[in-house]
Amino acid sequence: MTENSAWSLESFVDSLVVELDKTRETLAIKSINKPLTYTVKDMALELQIFPTFDGDDVRFKTAQPGESGASKISLQLASITDQQVRATSKAPAQESDLKLDTVDVDPGTKKELRRLGVTSVGDLEQIEQRGIDLKQATGNTGLDYKNLANLIRKARRSRTPPQVTKLSLSRSAGQPVILVEGHNLASAGYEPVALVNNHLGEVVEYGPNRLTIHPAPGTPLHLSNDLILTLDPYCIARVQMRHPGSGESSP
Repeated sequence: MTENSAWSLESFVDSLVVELDKTRETLAIKSINKPLTYTVKDMALELQIFPTFDGDDVRFKTAQPGESGASKISLQLASITDQQVRATSKAPAQESDLKLDTVDVDPGTKKELRRLGVTSVGDLEQIEQRGIDLKQATGNTGLDYKNLANLIRKARRSRTPPQVTKLSLSRSAGQPVILVEGHNLASAGYEPVALVNNHLGEVVEYGPNRLTIHPAPGTPLHLSNDLILTLDPYCIARVQMRHPGSGESSP
């Protein structure tokens, strides 16, 4: 006897839609050689089931022959056009977007956000831009959106780590100048901080691809020098550079 396993409504409907799509594709092929005599437009199902709820998920078991006390669920699947799908559905997540599951957020918060249809970092950023009060929307006064936003930015920064491709130490008007070139260096809204051999330097120019740093007067410079960059609250980089006259350094 086949085991009567529990199933979720989502997985059942998904499987059913896949089968209907297969039928439509089969009819499309047959129509090449023969005129179609029928099509699948709408479909109705009536199931006898036993529902269970564990506090988070609703699952069902199909009633077996002779079993009594089952509940009834009716499904009506109607046709929908591709234009209707685009008009009523959220755009698919981009490759660069972060899924909520990848962010270090407690399960309770994730559950509350999914209930609101929030599944990605991009969704949260749209909510933030519109000034929506998540505490009021979820009824969860313990939801710390500021902490959540920090976790989001930290997760996004981990996807775009800094890359130093060129590092040089030279002199201009008798003053040492450090030039750092690369990708994903400075982040918008944050001014980088630089330490040269544990002495605070002045970042006179910064952007995502270039930093220009003036070491503080009296900073000792050696054949090998240590440069620590705090690019934003979520990223610290450490590189080595050489003394002027020894050529460009390798990051």
